[in-house]
Amino acid sequence: MAAVAIVSAVAVNGCRTSAPVFDPVEFETARDALTAPLPGDPAALYKLRVPTAGGLRMALLTSGPNGRLTISESMGSALSVTAWTGSGSGFFYDMREGCRLESADLSRVLGIGAMPLPQAVLLLGGRLPATTSDSVVPTSDSKLLVQGDQWAAEVTLASEPWRVMTVREVAKGSHGWSIVLGNHTGSVPGTVRLATTHRRWAELELIRLEWHEDGRLPALPEVPWCVVEERQ
Repeated sequence: MAAVAIVSAVAVNGCRTSAPVFDPVEFETARDALTAPLPGDPAALYKLRVPTAGGLRMALLTSGPNGRLTISESMGSALSVTAWTGSGSGFFYDMREGCRLESADLSRVLGIGAMPLPQAVLLLGGRLPATTSDSVVPTSDSKLLVQGDQWAAEVTLASEPWRVMTVREVAKGSHGWSIVLGNHTGSVPGTVRLATTHRRWAELELIRLEWHEDGRLPALPEVPWCVVEERQ
């Protein structure tokens, strides 16, 4: 992996923040911590708030490279299910409409497009949002640039312990969506705020996180493809 510049960060509840020192030893420590494999398949439950509702839940389940992301009412049934596989394919199941669409990112769920779902899982699990196929390089202003297939983002880190603080999309020379992480336990964020340039936002608050070996995923609903009407 290319050498990475580490930048100073703001305070986070539960973690002591300092200005990271840019030297080879510190870099090796940060890289090893934030690119290490996850300790298992994450199974997480979050409180979810969006502009139109505040009593939602988001459940994350993975099994190796495959996963499910379910949005539901706090005491009700599922509103949507996003499913993906290690091959890169993904589907969004609209349980209210009883149909499905292709979707390989978070755009239909949380308004964050471009970042693939496996990278989003790594971020929620306390890692850099980068797989072995993505490049991680320093930028001119000493921040990390993660660049994947048709997407790129700037990442800001903090130390003691090493953790991701912000992820901001880089699109055509400007910033698009942004993700701000806080209330870390170790490197795992306890709060996540996602925002877009169109004033859409979503906030996650971690309720529970467990790590499993050989996690099993529930069967997907058998529903037809959604009919998308073209605007005239």
